[in-house]
Amino acid sequence: MAEDFFGNLSKTLKKTVDTVGKKTDEFVEIQKIRTRQHALEDQIEKNYQDIGQIIYNRYLNGEAFDENLAGICKDITDLEKEIADCREDVANKRGRIVCPACGASVPKDAAFCMRCGAAMPEKEEEPEDAEFVHVEPEEKAEETEAAAPEEEPEEEPEEEPEKEAEVPEEE
Repeated sequence: MAEDFFGNLSKTLKKTVDTVGKKTDEFVEIQKIRTRQHALEDQIEKNYQDIGQIIYNRYLNGEAFDENLAGICKDITDLEKEIADCREDVANKRGRIVCPACGASVPKDAAFCMRCGAAMPEKEEEPEDAEFVHVEPEEKAEETEAAAPEEEPEEEPEEEPEKEAEVPEEE
């Protein structure tokens, strides 16, 4: 009786292992086919992009196109300008500038781009310095105000006479 039990168990296990092996082989083959299918679809997508890039380059070179293609190419140009503005805004928020040659973000005081080596345009620093100099007298005014409260109303009304004079009266 034990021999029948173990014999049947052995046959059942062998059938199960064979079935699992076949299913695994099927699964692997299906995955290979799907991987190949996705690779082919990706290649088609890349070819579409290449066609679009060729058409867009021809548009930039001044070739004539029908209205639909010209409109799409103009949209691309407008979007690229907007993207460049966004990159510049992000760089400015981080205290950096964008390289005009490659679009990399570089420190404001850099003479050359660290990615492509292009010379960076010199920016006008005079307005920034003027604002910074303007901030320093205000800081000095605050220091003198802390030392002598009587000087505070005299210095502030020079900058904004009406607003500064009204605030102390209301308090």
